[in-house]
Amino acid sequence: MLSFKHITDTDAAVGLSGDKRKWPRYGLSENFPFKTKLTLFQNNGAKTAEAKGKDWSATVVDLSASGANLKLSLAAVAFQREVCRLKISRGDYLIEIPATVAHYRCGAQFSQCGIAFNFPNAEVQEAYLQLLEPIIIGNSLIPMQAEQDTPGRHKEQFGNGSSTSLSVWRDAPGGQITGFDLRMHRFVVRWNEGATELDVAGLGDADAASENPAALPLVPLTETQHEDLRWLFCLAVPNLSESVPLDVRNFLAALVA
Repeated sequence: MLSFKHITDTDAAVGLSGDKRKWPRYGLSENFPFKTKLTLFQNNGAKTAEAKGKDWSATVVDLSASGANLKLSLAAVAFQREVCRLKISRGDYLIEIPATVAHYRCGAQFSQCGIAFNFPNAEVQEAYLQLLEPIIIGNSLIPMQAEQDTPGRHKEQFGNGSSTSLSVWRDAPGGQITGFDLRMHRFVVRWNEGATELDVAGLGDADAASENPAALPLVPLTETQHEDLRWLFCLAVPNLSESVPLDVRNFLAALVA
């Protein structure tokens, strides 16, 4: 689960360069299908993690390549520069990321905690960036000019100007959704009215994909690619930008619920 190595280029997508403080943050939906916990060591700002830690359930507000903002119970107490650990899990999948508390503020109903990641090695960093990539894909979509090329159906289009595009067809402007085509990198997930399951495939000519992906032939996926694409779709859809109409977001979310 969550390998994505066979269908994406994580470093290029995230763009790890420049000032960390300027790296964009990406909001997470409440439907993000992973559990998150923050381990606090109650060491009064000490930089060692030798004190006994306590896990607190956390709601992720947003993520970046270098850190996260979280909501915690008011019972949790953290100190600036305190070491901590973010745990993200689902089933047998678990990633643990050492971090440092950047800020901690108490509100009326919950506490807000910002953390900066301290990746122990390239493997942990890569695993995290693979999880972040579909969130970036979902957040990045904005309305694009759509060519009305299908008689009898109205087309809406959204994209990020590079590797991702979402086309949605309706029976009339503002009407019922009759199909969609979501392209991420060189792969596609699509559905048309009457189909009983999603159609997933790869784009046939990688070199020409950026020029006119709609005209490229589709090719079958390997079992590994199919699993990667399924997870990419399931993680991107709950985090679609609010630029995508609510009924489209709800329609796609129902497919991964």
